[in-house]
Amino acid sequence: MGHLSLCSTKPERISSICAVLSETDVINMVSRGIDTSDIVKGIHLAISDRIFKMLSTLKANSPVLLTIGMAKDKGLLTTLEETVKSKNLLYEIKSSTDSMFAGSLGAAILGGFRYERLEEAS
Repeated sequence: MGHLSLCSTKPERISSICAVLSETDVINMVSRGIDTSDIVKGIHLAISDRIFKMLSTLKANSPVLLTIGMAKDKGLLTTLEETVKSKNLLYEIKSSTDSMFAGSLGAAILGGFRYERLEEAS
C-alpha cells in the first residue's frame, strides 16, 4: 500500500472520526472513480491525524516508536513525517524492522505475568 500512497497527486480526505465513517468515505470514493493512490494517501492522512491527536492527548514526548503492523509502510511513515513538518510538531517518528512484533511480545509478557500470578494464588 505504501508505494500507492507515494504516487498520490491529489489525496482525498477521509474521516478519521471512526472506522465506519472512513469505510463509507472509501466506498463512495471508489464508486466515484477516485484514483486508488489518492484514496490510500487519504487513509494514511486519516491515520496520521489520529496518531497525532492521541499523542497530544497523552502528552507524549519524542521520539515516538511506531509499533503497529503498518510501521514498515513507507507511505504511512512518509505521511507522518509530512504531517510533522507541515504542522510544526516536535515529534520524531521511529520504526524498527521488528515493530510489527511488539504487540505479540507484549501479549506474551502479560500472559507470563498473569500465569505467575495464578500460580501464586493456588
